[in-house]
Amino acid sequence: MAGGNEPRDASRSYYQQNENRFCQGLLAIWALSDVNSDEGGLGLVPASHRSLVAAPEELLNGSDEIGVVYQPVLRAGDLILLVESLIHGVLPWTSSPSPTLVAFEYSAEKAARASKPTEPPADWIDELSPEQRAVMVATDQPDVGPILKSDGHSTTLEKKTGVYHPSMLIPDPECDIDSREFFLWDLCGHLVIRNVMDPGWLELANTAIDDCSDRIRVGGSAAKGSEILAGTGVPSLHELLELPKPHCEPFRKMIADPAVVQRLTWMMGSGFRLRNMRAICSPKGTSGHGLHSGADPIRPSNGYLMQNGRAYSEAINVAWQLHDVRESDGGFVCIPGSHKARYPLPPSFITCDETMGIVQHVAMDAGDVVLFLAGAQTHGAYPWRSERDRRTVLIGYGSRNIC
Repeated sequence: MAGGNEPRDASRSYYQQNENRFCQGLLAIWALSDVNSDEGGLGLVPASHRSLVAAPEELLNGSDEIGVVYQPVLRAGDLILLVESLIHGVLPWTSSPSPTLVAFEYSAEKAARASKPTEPPADWIDELSPEQRAVMVATDQPDVGPILKSDGHSTTLEKKTGVYHPSMLIPDPECDIDSREFFLWDLCGHLVIRNVMDPGWLELANTAIDDCSDRIRVGGSAAKGSEILAGTGVPSLHELLELPKPHCEPFRKMIADPAVVQRLTWMMGSGFRLRNMRAICSPKGTSGHGLHSGADPIRPSNGYLMQNGRAYSEAINVAWQLHDVRESDGGFVCIPGSHKARYPLPPSFITCDETMGIVQHVAMDAGDVVLFLAGAQTHGAYPWRSERDRRTVLIGYGSRNIC
């Protein structure tokens, strides 16, 4: 895999300024034959052109796709355009004969690209020191050059070539942050934690909802006029923390669970507070939820920023799954990377009438938890289609800056 926004390469980057986009490098890939799902070929990581965290090495070398590599389905004659800084590569072909793709690379008028030397250096260059020559003479590998180091008093030329770019910040081995989770959070705007609840805890939570079903109230449809998302009103159980004992206990256990607190701490910083909590209890036929939230326009409640190695997330929802959920069932969907979008969401996306394939369903097992940027990441829900009720406990947290 190649590309990515960290470390930054100005000659291949994507910029957005004053309502204008600037793609310094663009790839145009034509499909000369059909490319079906899981057939291989073009693989890409959506939203990685805006990532502020270095991609894990296992993602780049292809040993682990970490669930973010997308292989587009193409028909003969299709054209796919991608900014060059998007992480992309060629996946192994699984069909025979292999489909055919043709790629063209375009550079912006102002893009400055390092190039190989076209003429031999002048004779006087030989009179310079190795350190001086390293600054004067282009190499045959423009992306990997000589490394000079200096303590402010003397300069030395390293024997090896490569990239050396000092930083005041270094990874803290005691920060208790999983580097892959850190990358995924910045890339996507959501993170799934598996198997947080054990079977006993799940049983207590589901029993509590069963026994308190008379408290469930049905709200209105959240489909926002969409025919695709249409259905009956959404049933919810509120005041979970105030249910009679022992029914309140499995929900009180959620509010400061260690697995969740660990992630919220590096996502938001200390001082976050619980803002709201409810259980979504949707039977078959319940409406979906039109897509909502997003990074544009910017508001305090939808803020997200990566700065000096820290994530600043102002509002986070934590959804606890009490039943298994698959895409055929319906439920939570989102647009990964939309927490960095700089353009309003098109109306057809809100209703899911036309999504251009960027809306992603998040499949989970009972006991899994998904954290997502409540105000910054565009999200919603598909209508519930399963014979088994949707059961999700949704908890909203706010940072110390807004609560």
